Amino acid sequence: MTIKRWIVAIVSIIIAAALTYVVIYLRIPLGPVTIGFGSNAAKFAYSNVALLFISLAGVAGIWLDYFLGTQILKS
Repeated sequence: MTIKRWIVAIVSIIIAAALTYVVIYLRIPLGPVTIGFGSNAAKFAYSNVALLFISLAGVAGIWLDYFLGTQILKS
């Protein structure tokens, strides 16, 4: 069970880093909706980058905990 919990932590950090990069640096127009800001970390503010990373890691961790059945949130 401990290995699954480490997998949840590491994979959620990787997912959060990738999604943070996508949201800040890329600008993907999809018709009426645009995904991302097309900016950089300095213009986006480093504190906002950290908050975005932490929130995305939390969401990814919750879903990975659910799908892998590690029950980190229930213990």
